[in-house]
Amino acid sequence: MKVPRFLVDAFAVTIFNGPTVSTYFGTPPQEVDLTVDLATDWLAAYAYDCVLCSGGTSFNALLSSSFQSLNSAWANSIPGFSGTEVMDWVSFGGILNSPGRQFALIDSGANQTLQAAIQNGHLGAFVNPSNDTSPSTHIFSQLYQSGQLLNPVVGFRFDPLNPKITIGALDPGDYDGNLNWVEINAPSASFDSLNTFSVDGLKGYNGSFIPFGNNLTANLDSLVSTIAIPSVSTYISSPGFMGPIVNSTISSGVLAYPCNVTTPYVALSATINGVDYQIESTSSLLRPYTATSFDGYCSVGIVNKSDTLLPSVSLGLPFLRSVYLAYRFPTDGCPGHYGFAFPTGANRTSSQISQIPASTPTKSAQCLQFTTPTSTPSPYIEVTAQQKLLSSDKYDVYGEMNEAVYLVGVDDLSQMDFLAPASAAPTPAPSSSSTEVPKFVPQPTQSSGMYGVFDTPQHGVVKLVGVDDLPQMVWYAT
Repeated sequence: MKVPRFLVDAFAVTIFNGPTVSTYFGTPPQEVDLTVDLATDWLAAYAYDCVLCSGGTSFNALLSSSFQSLNSAWANSIPGFSGTEVMDWVSFGGILNSPGRQFALIDSGANQTLQAAIQNGHLGAFVNPSNDTSPSTHIFSQLYQSGQLLNPVVGFRFDPLNPKITIGALDPGDYDGNLNWVEINAPSASFDSLNTFSVDGLKGYNGSFIPFGNNLTANLDSLVSTIAIPSVSTYISSPGFMGPIVNSTISSGVLAYPCNVTTPYVALSATINGVDYQIESTSSLLRPYTATSFDGYCSVGIVNKSDTLLPSVSLGLPFLRSVYLAYRFPTDGCPGHYGFAFPTGANRTSSQISQIPASTPTKSAQCLQFTTPTSTPSPYIEVTAQQKLLSSDKYDVYGEMNEAVYLVGVDDLSQMDFLAPASAAPTPAPSSSSTEVPKFVPQPTQSSGMYGVFDTPQHGVVKLVGVDDLPQMVWYAT
């Protein structure tokens, strides 16, 4: 998985902060870095000719021998973000394979909000239990049902120290402390998110709960760069919550702290099932100073929740980059669960790591006992379709010193003859690491006649190239 080193200004709509995972589509495989979305279940890749789609990788159906169009519009299409339903081979690292997998091929990506939130394509990592078909047709479910997964579980590290996704097993080396399991709530019409769970609350600088009420719920959202809470004003109303921050400001709904003299600390923790999870300030909650920042201020990734529907709190990327996350997706007889722990290598004290969850889920014995793998397979893709298109040699980049790249399709070009004047100096041999692009000189076809040069009688007459190939014209005189 790939994540940015730090979250940048979340309020500039064109900036992408999300996590991506390499996924392979087609035969031969094409690598597409799908954006990971924890809250939905749909799978999509951007078409190579998609209009206004964002990102640097895409899927070219013309290069895949196993591609099949289903000749129907994508069911989730909206104005400015639409596509078609297709089928093809889909793989994670060449290890977990789903042949004939249905997904959306996006051909229009003009929606500005989604341009910033989703690049290259979309991996919905949530198995929706309320959808009659999702539990059985989701790619995770299909891999488990086909016997390719040891367990119905996925592990995530969204932190920049060691970003990773493990499918089918959890790596104990990825986290410290106990896995704190909580059951995902059954979807309800009063919720605007499907992956909700109960939380004890949010704590501020002094370790006390911020008064947002009782029976709070939260969801996980890997597409947003903020923590959405019921009231930012309540959070900054007391130094006990906000900490010793002087002259904080809110402008256009954006909380900002002065950062031109010292680096402020953003204090916020989420308490889940009796365990406090500190949300990283540096690189996550506190944003670097940029051209769009207030003068002398750095924006803070804490915002007001935009509606009154549940959940009460939305835990976005700042939280996800601060914890280890396990997802036990639902199967027959077992609901979905989230497990939280501390990422190995994070700056956490022994007292934080040794916290014990307050309770154990009802079906933990039935649903949360996993088989430990005896070995870890290595991702393997022999040759991708993109690699097959690359040239056998590297070519120099104009204006760049010591920069050479492979080019697509060069080896398939027809050979050409290159002519140079007899008096030209010999061309130096190219370096061993690259092939210098030659100048293309067309084969000249000289005229059969001689032609005078306008207004320069001293040059006499000359032969011209290509004149004999021009269409003949008839001249009339009066």
